[in-house]
Amino acid sequence: MSTMYTTMGPAMDSLPGMSRVLPLGTGHTSQLKPWRTRPFMTHSKGTRNGRVHRIKRKVAEVQYSPAPQPLERTTSSRKPSLRVTEAASLPDLWQQLSEVHGDAVAFVDPHQQPVSSITFREFSETIDRFAAGLQSLGLEKGERVALFSEGSSRWMVADQGIMSAGGVDAVRGTANPVEELEQIVLSSQASGLVIQDASSLAALLPRLCEGVPQRQLKFVVQLWGDVAEEARAALPCSVLSYAELLARGAETSLQRVDLTEDDLATLVYTSGTTGNPRGVMLTHGNLLYQLRSFPTLLELKAGESTLNLLPPWHIYQRTCQYYIASCGCRQVFTSVRHFRDDLQRHPPTYFVCVPLVLETLYSRVKHMLTRASLVRRTLATSLLAAALAYTRARRVVNEESLAYVCTGTPLLAFARAWLVTMLLAPLNWLAQKLVVSKVRAGLGVSRGIVSGGGSLAAHLDDFYEAIGIPVLNGWGLTETSPVLACRSMTTGPNIRGSVGRPLPGTRVRVVDPGSREEVPDGTQGLLLASGPGLMSGYWNDALGTAAVLLESQGQRWFDSGDLGWKVPEAGGAAAGALVLSGRAKDTIVLSNGENVQPQSLEDAICTSPYITFAVLVGDGHRALGALLVPNRETLGEVPGAIDDSGALDVKLVTSLLKAEVTKACVGRAPWEKVHAVHVLQDPFSMDDGTLTRTMKPCRPKIRIKYASEVKSLEAALR
Repeated sequence: MSTMYTTMGPAMDSLPGMSRVLPLGTGHTSQLKPWRTRPFMTHSKGTRNGRVHRIKRKVAEVQYSPAPQPLERTTSSRKPSLRVTEAASLPDLWQQLSEVHGDAVAFVDPHQQPVSSITFREFSETIDRFAAGLQSLGLEKGERVALFSEGSSRWMVADQGIMSAGGVDAVRGTANPVEELEQIVLSSQASGLVIQDASSLAALLPRLCEGVPQRQLKFVVQLWGDVAEEARAALPCSVLSYAELLARGAETSLQRVDLTEDDLATLVYTSGTTGNPRGVMLTHGNLLYQLRSFPTLLELKAGESTLNLLPPWHIYQRTCQYYIASCGCRQVFTSVRHFRDDLQRHPPTYFVCVPLVLETLYSRVKHMLTRASLVRRTLATSLLAAALAYTRARRVVNEESLAYVCTGTPLLAFARAWLVTMLLAPLNWLAQKLVVSKVRAGLGVSRGIVSGGGSLAAHLDDFYEAIGIPVLNGWGLTETSPVLACRSMTTGPNIRGSVGRPLPGTRVRVVDPGSREEVPDGTQGLLLASGPGLMSGYWNDALGTAAVLLESQGQRWFDSGDLGWKVPEAGGAAAGALVLSGRAKDTIVLSNGENVQPQSLEDAICTSPYITFAVLVGDGHRALGALLVPNRETLGEVPGAIDDSGALDVKLVTSLLKAEVTKACVGRAPWEKVHAVHVLQDPFSMDDGTLTRTMKPCRPKIRIKYASEVKSLEAALR
């Protein structure tokens, strides 16, 4: 996914003391609810062992309402809720949706040609025609169909049409290398292919003709545009457009397939440690479990609107789309290019994103502040700073701060936080009135944001809480379909800094990475998960499956590879929440949700004659950075690189090595580009542990020894 999210439009509204900071959508206004009070809760003055007794009493009524009135929108009348609990498979849902929500708009494609929208009734009927068309082409229960496309209503039709016909879709995006897409077709033994458009098919066509067995594919379906005659002539199977397949399906009746929760629903391909994509096997039961659990996190109302920015072949976005549809909400498909305008044209009640989007929205606000005059900038930034300080102090007073969950809140810290909230309450109120209301209007979202796919930085949690937009941050993996834990807006406080509590029915154990024995709450360890969301395994990869799915205590447990800890019972409102602290494996997860396997890129960088070692950093950040150990021997041949005393000319060498790194990144995905480098003066050594006995860089030791260098490098990636 591109790291360039542009989020604010050209029309800027005036803040007191600052002009043109954030856009307001045409015809939309943001109105704060009348200020209501909520009592703060504090403790008695008694202490035990220097800690505050957990005896609460009301001390003041100074808290503002963080939730403004939703932006103007049309909601459907109250209707019966969808009975997800009675469904045995995903296709069981769509007829129910048709009956409950009928002519309400389900999906909008404002940027496709033709521009289109589809109601819940039309969606259900189109799925049936699509499925019937596939059955007429020979698709049988359990056969795989490769689905390579980006997000749209037709992706949803294809996805559910394949399942309704009894098939299993193997999904990936069209931006992935054609070699990878070919590998997925071969690995999944796909009987059919559904692809985005003519250009995507043209790019893959040589691979289909040369690398795929001639009789493997029974059909190819193109979702958008007319099929090129060259494609029809080149392939030995039926090649149909979307309209042609629907017309074919209309001429026959769909043969309903008996599906159960144990039946395979999809293969979600992710990049494995070997670099080859691995198919994660998820059942209908896995996906339905997510839909049944999400209401404990977030309750949506029929007629509310969302923006779909992330690709649906990412299981996080995909399950969210299923849930949003099951609630009778309208989904508008957007893209990085159109996201800025769509926030105003189609203001969402909620939207689903990765932390990078939140970072970009935040950065845009800061950028617009810098463009104001000195007086205006000073006023706005001062009010926002007061709101942030008030927010952090309020967490301590309400026992929602992670800083003291393991030890209890010291009396002095509590008193200081209480005093800050009392002193800053008027400034916070003023900030909400004069600054925050404009910021919220510019963002467009009215009720909240769901964030996943990467770690959420503390400064983002602070900012969005301060402006009154709840952010639900969660944790999960493709192999767990995906959500394991998430912060909630319906069951308890939204504990910032955590990933919330496990979903109902999911268990998370925190164990010692070596012994696999459970560690006490509040102690960091390796996170193992068990529950209805666990995958069946990796497709045709028994060894890979056995490495991550373990049998213990009569249950299957998934080794997440993540490190974290659980808030102990003494943690008050935060008790039971999970806090992630890092990854046990080397995989770097950027804030846009993209996974980067560092070894291959590091090896490519080290092909430069001027670089001996490269160690990538950037986990949880926007982009990659690299610590570089220069090859002093070859650098000695570069005029001016090393002086007579052996010291490096840092500026010259950094420029040279940065150019070498850039060359090594040519042809790689955007998220595999290195954006910043730091040249180390000293080589790695076995003596200090930065080199292993097999002469490989030891990442943990390097991060410890060069902690300040890593910190400055990661600061450049924000």
